[in-house]
Amino acid sequence: MKVFPEIRRARFFLVAAGLAAVVACAKRKPATAPEAQPAPVASAGPERGMASWYGGNDGFVGKPTSSGEIFDDRKLTAAHRTLPLGTWVDVRNESNGKSVRVRVNDRGPFVAGRILDLSREAARQLDAIGPGVIPVSITVVAPGPAVLAVSSTGRWSVQIGSFASAFGAETLAAKVRATGRRVSTQPYDGLTRVKVGPYASRAEASQELARLEAERFEGIVVPEN
Repeated sequence: MKVFPEIRRARFFLVAAGLAAVVACAKRKPATAPEAQPAPVASAGPERGMASWYGGNDGFVGKPTSSGEIFDDRKLTAAHRTLPLGTWVDVRNESNGKSVRVRVNDRGPFVAGRILDLSREAARQLDAIGPGVIPVSITVVAPGPAVLAVSSTGRWSVQIGSFASAFGAETLAAKVRATGRRVSTQPYDGLTRVKVGPYASRAEASQELARLEAERFEGIVVPEN
């Protein structure tokens, strides 16, 4: 069968184009992502407040978070007092409009007026390193699994702080003891937690937390095991 020159040229260009595509695909580096992120879900609306950050040389890097995960300030994570651990949230810096998506893997911050403690990398992406504390709005993207805390002893406490420095823990403990409350410091894998209590029930501990918050302290109710 006779092949006309025009058809022969067309075949040549098709083969050349196919080879070029194969070579390009072979050279293209695979996309990498530090952590898979979920698709957005409906949210009740943003929570607004102030956010700080931790990491660097403050002693928390390499220590366990409340989820049990070792804290790595290069990851996009954050601490929140009440959201279920594993929850993904979008954080928006209200000062400059920048936003970042983080996963809640820790508890805190235990400072009145602050709603979030960002990892160093999350703070860097929001331009929060210099200011230290920034106004933010946070929107839940995907909630983490709800886990019901259980006390094996039946007693509950209010944790009002977790410190890399034992001195910092004792300073806060002394301040709260001055209000007449029973306060203890407890070592936990290189950190020192400050607790008020214990109390005979979760309801009593929750009532104490409300009183502490009225006096400008912050905390979370935890089982005393």
